[in-house]
Amino acid sequence: MPGYQVKLKENQTSQWGVWLNIMLDNIDIIFRNLIAVGILFLVTLVIGKKLISQLNFFDFIVGITIGSIAAALSVDKTITYSHGIISLLIWGLIPLVVAKIALADIRARRRLDGVPTLLVQNGKILEDNLKKEKYHVNDLLEELRLKGVFNIADLNFAILETSGQISVQLKPEKQPVTVSDLNLSATRQGLCANLIIDGKILYQHLKLVNRDEIWLREELKKQNIEDVGQVLLASMDGSGNLYIDVKDDQVKEFNVLK
Repeated sequence: MPGYQVKLKENQTSQWGVWLNIMLDNIDIIFRNLIAVGILFLVTLVIGKKLISQLNFFDFIVGITIGSIAAALSVDKTITYSHGIISLLIWGLIPLVVAKIALADIRARRRLDGVPTLLVQNGKILEDNLKKEKYHVNDLLEELRLKGVFNIADLNFAILETSGQISVQLKPEKQPVTVSDLNLSATRQGLCANLIIDGKILYQHLKLVNRDEIWLREELKKQNIEDVGQVLLASMDGSGNLYIDVKDDQVKEFNVLK
């Protein structure tokens, strides 16, 4: 009997040990998940809204990688807490560094974020651009229908943005409040040509609109702008109207959605 009691106590102790190990494992998993969620939330706040709303190719890679690291940290006990946290923080910092570079240099921005692609121009499909973006006609028509455009002949332009979304501009007579309903003559609209971005003159765009740097600087002087570096954005519409937005113009925000 004494031997049986000793064996029974040993079995009970062994069972308690097993249960204790299971509880510790579960607690470890809970902590891992809480840490992963907390760091993901922090990284998302730091990176900003862009990663959530509009993904370019680089943002897509970063988002997938951060999610994979967080998932692995949550369930894979071979990954130490320190290694998982360091990896998440590194991948969270990469988009910030890239964003700083993109803000400082328009050429780097184009390399990193890409540039919009024109898919329809004056109602005509640009087949070479469709092939370049791995689009076929059915893809284009489906995206246009989602934008409320069921007849491609109604289009002036369709542009594939760097976020993967398609922007459309209807012909003047097909826009929501049509000039044909008002019995007015319709004038053809063109795309706005960006002439200055972040203080840099886009000389190729100037040539496309039959303008030169001398004309551009004269137009800036008319608005008391002596230095091109002061200009955040200058663009010209199809009618020749010039839009200029200067840097640090201290515009008061009126946001009723806050």
